[in-house]
Amino acid sequence: MDGKKFDKNTLKTLVIAASLLLNCVLGGASYTYYHHLAEQMNETASLQSQVSHLEGSVSDLQAQADESQPTIDGLKAQVASLTEEKNGLQTQVDTLTSQKADLQKQVDTLKAGASSGSSSGGSSSDSSSVPAAYSSSDDQSETVYVTDTGSKYHRAGCRYLKKSQIPMSLSEAKRQGYTACSVCGG
Repeated sequence: MDGKKFDKNTLKTLVIAASLLLNCVLGGASYTYYHHLAEQMNETASLQSQVSHLEGSVSDLQAQADESQPTIDGLKAQVASLTEEKNGLQTQVDTLTSQKADLQKQVDTLKAGASSGSSSGGSSSDSSSVPAAYSSSDDQSETVYVTDTGSKYHRAGCRYLKKSQIPMSLSEAKRQGYTACSVCGG
């Protein structure tokens, strides 16, 4: 009977040891699973907090954009109005420039007529009919402007005078080979 008792006791011991070993293995796996699950839950909570913060930022930015929209619309209307005004003024400038060029042609025609009349032996009363403003002595005193790179002379305020504006007398500009600007008439 001692052999059977030993076998029963050994068998009971083995069953208990196997149960303990199985509990340890299963308990360790459960602990690892639950530990991993807890980490993921913490990470999810952190991400949800970040999402909530970002949603708040988006709401704030949207409110700022909504507040700014009337200002933007007003500025756009001002730009449209100023563009329209600029176009109208440019049309006026173009018209006046054309008129000035026409007047300059008339002046040049009068000058040519006056110089041909005096060279053909016309009386001094013919030369007095030409206004003093058109006399050649004004070429000496009239100031025009040339640029560093161009071949034309310009009047003050011409749109082609950008950065370089070199003043000189009209006669000097002509002597150096400059010709009149077609926009401002020189």
